[in-house]
Amino acid sequence: MPTDASIPHLPTASPGAWSIPAAELAERLAQGQEITVLDVRLEVDAPIEAPGATSVHLPAEQVLADPAGTAAGLEGQVAVVCNRGMTARGVAEVLRGQGVDAAVLEGGMRGWLGVLQARRVEIDVPGLDVIQVQRPGRGCLSYVLAAGGEVLVVDPAPDADFYAGLAEGLGARVKYVVDTHIHADHLSGALSLASRTGAALRLPAASLERGVAFASAVEPLADGEEIALGPLSVRTIALPGHTTDMTGFLVADRALIAGDSVFADGIARPDLQRSDPDGALKMGRLLHATLHERLLPLDGDTVLLPCHTHPGVHPGPIAPRLAEVCAAVPELAIADPDEFAASLVADMPPRPANYEAVIAVNSGTHPFDPELEAGGNSCATR
Repeated sequence: MPTDASIPHLPTASPGAWSIPAAELAERLAQGQEITVLDVRLEVDAPIEAPGATSVHLPAEQVLADPAGTAAGLEGQVAVVCNRGMTARGVAEVLRGQGVDAAVLEGGMRGWLGVLQARRVEIDVPGLDVIQVQRPGRGCLSYVLAAGGEVLVVDPAPDADFYAGLAEGLGARVKYVVDTHIHADHLSGALSLASRTGAALRLPAASLERGVAFASAVEPLADGEEIALGPLSVRTIALPGHTTDMTGFLVADRALIAGDSVFADGIARPDLQRSDPDGALKMGRLLHATLHERLLPLDGDTVLLPCHTHPGVHPGPIAPRLAEVCAAVPELAIADPDEFAASLVADMPPRPANYEAVIAVNSGTHPFDPELEAGGNSCATR
């Protein structure tokens, strides 16, 4: 089995660097380095979060009006962040004149949103590599499964080269690319990755029923279908509720890629396909049935592999046991479907920005536009 060294990562930046690539900053934070993240945007909707990060929000005008006072409150290495890396350059230059070890985050938050980090997950299946790909800027999680020289990629982000590079590092070829559903909070890279690698593009049959403009390029997935991956088997399992097409994958009877149904510490929201109040409650009741009839009966030692988490840098994989999730998520103990649905819709956060346009892109009816992605994901109820 390949070691962690086979997972691509960037080297540590040298101290005093004038600028730092977003992926490099993410790796340094993942390694536990203490870095002050100075966000000079006027408004901060989704800050950079990590265990070793100290977040400071000071609009650029305020910093430039009192650079000495700002510098006095900053210690150690400082990453200066703006929307696209331009405003931050002038701020960093002024702070460096005050003796601050300030570096510009290249590409700003737009660059940060594209960062992907690979984390190996151990599920004790000989001959199987499981890589969780984390997107700290948005909290999205995707998966690369490799066995017998073949790779299955689940819910890829738009950076096809990253996933192709992971497969190459594992000495395998991408055979299948799948999306768990038609995503509403981020742009899918499934179609581009399948085109880039020649892999089969698989989508749930229910996704095609919702409407996909490139349906002729898709091999539909049926509930219960077994996907052969080398000598192993991955079983498709319908998990409707978040959407009608939500689908998970049971990996060698040891782990469940749960899509957007249940997360490590929360439940999926039921209002992104049907946003009207009655429709959201109906989807909530459907999700209750899914969780109690399809997910909770699994062995408590099953590794849950969610497809979202809270935005931020994580030093390791998000891969709790199902029993741990049951203990952490109180909604899973609600037996009554109506009470469960009502609890989900009571205090949900705002829907993802541009979610209808994102659905249109992922359905192939709207041109790909990276500007549609902004801030962290909002697929959970809390």
